Amino acid sequence: MKDIKILHQSCCGVNPRIRKQLERLASENNMEVMITDVTDMMETMQFGTTDFPSLVIDGKIINYRQRNSDAELLDILKA
Repeated sequence: MKDIKILHQSCCGVNPRIRKQLERLASENNMEVMITDVTDMMETMQFGTTDFPSLVIDGKIINYRQRNSDAELLDILKA
């Protein structure tokens, strides 16, 4: 199971589009994922990024704005 955290700025709230994209990719490829939205600034700072939204997939930080295509995310999920 892949542990995925979606890091957001608290002022911008949660982006359901990102969650839906990840859930769809996982479903289409028979993958199990656990997705958590993280908006608390103190919690997001633990990951050392100020780029939002970002993903933390099994501890690896991914800048979602730079790598958000289905193909790129699927490659990351399969790694």
